[in-house]
Amino acid sequence: MQTLLLIIHYFACVLLILLVLLQSGKGSAAGIFGASGADNIFASPTAFNAVNKLTAALAVLLFITSVLLTISYNSKASSSVLDKVNLPVQTAPATPDK
Repeated sequence: MQTLLLIIHYFACVLLILLVLLQSGKGSAAGIFGASGADNIFASPTAFNAVNKLTAALAVLLFITSVLLTISYNSKASSSVLDKVNLPVQTAPATPDK
């Protein structure tokens, strides 16, 4: 089960990176010259197209697989490393009898 979740997680990571790199920014190239502020004040917002919807869906999938992988790995490792350490038993110092 963990292997399947890990494969889905890696696949979602790579696709999400590619989709984010494919999207164009709001300012495009006009931001380089400083003229993008006045142009975008009255511009209509961009439509929530299929690429944006797929990006949002992959982000949700990445979040869900991250949480599920964390839960599955934590339930597997229920013991601590410190549980395996053997500490010497300390005895009380001897007191002289009076």
